Amino acid sequence: MKKITTFQLILIIIFVLFLIFLLKPKNYTSKYNINKVAITESFNKKTKSYYFNFNYKDINLDILYNSAYKEHRNFIKDLKIIEDNDNFCLIPSGDNFDYVPLCYDNGKNTHYTMVNENLKEKLDKSYFSQSKKIATYKDIEIYNHDYNYYLWNYDGFYYINSNQSTKIDLLEKELYTVNLIGYTQDYLVIADYDSNYTFNKFYTIELKTGKLKKHNLNRDIYFDSYYSGYEKNKLYIVDTKEKYVYEFNAKNGKLEKIKPKILNNGKWEKASIKTLINKKTEFTYQSNFNYELKNQDLYLNYQKKNLKTLIASNVKSIVKINDENIFYLKEDSLYHFDPIKGEELLLKYFEWNFNYENMIYIN
Repeated sequence: MKKITTFQLILIIIFVLFLIFLLKPKNYTSKYNINKVAITESFNKKTKSYYFNFNYKDINLDILYNSAYKEHRNFIKDLKIIEDNDNFCLIPSGDNFDYVPLCYDNGKNTHYTMVNENLKEKLDKSYFSQSKKIATYKDIEIYNHDYNYYLWNYDGFYYINSNQSTKIDLLEKELYTVNLIGYTQDYLVIADYDSNYTFNKFYTIELKTGKLKKHNLNRDIYFDSYYSGYEKNKLYIVDTKEKYVYEFNAKNGKLEKIKPKILNNGKWEKASIKTLINKKTEFTYQSNFNYELKNQDLYLNYQKKNLKTLIASNVKSIVKINDENIFYLKEDSLYHFDPIKGEELLLKYFEWNFNYENMIYIN
């Protein structure tokens, strides 16, 4: 009886180890064909993402999903093809991911929301949604309440979300151009622009709540400074006049002079103060989604795979990028885009036809 128990225990241990091995994330690449389309599916455990490449008529289309590791493979179960002369869309289907049409239109990879009307008519209407105005505040037309919006109005912010629309008063004087407003993970940080030439005070606004705080600093900083970037709730300031680098903790208001350094795709690197000042070097953040604005056309490139997809046109400014989410301006309208849902209108404000730089902040 004892031998049987020991044998059973060994079997259980072997089974558990097998499950651990089976479920342990590991890189892989799988190639298969559906309806004359060559599919390459891969998982990257470092970036925690699944990448799909579809080759049809020697044209490659692709899509990427941030995702935890799954024990199955070959996720695409079926694939429909719709065509319009030399233009076409591939519509994959299967389990585990939100699949959307992948399209080639007018000689370039194009997001399905941007294709010509003939192709668009052949796509399921459920892929497309219409934006409807839900409210107006201070001449700002609101089409989406899912975010916290902070909109500079020359002496403070209009603060808009699903619960309220209000004004956050900040300065005594009005300013059209305010460069020293920056993000950390949880805060907006604004220099005291009621001062002249230098400032010794920061204002912080908690992004989720709109709570305003004032922080007195232990030194003066020149307005010629710039924000090189942030890491968690610490903001980094390069004073180009005094040739110093500061670290400001937006959570507790502490300011510290530090040695020059730069955050490059999530890794700290030493930097010379001369390089920071001359090149105005800014932090770079690791992401599977790389957006590029070129001649008012906005493109998406997954993990720098050299396959660019057109996602929007007539874009005059990128407002914010947060992994797969990008916010941008077209004329007087603020839009959001992600690869699955496509483009979505958020706000319209006539003032943005004239002034929009450093005026829109989103969480």
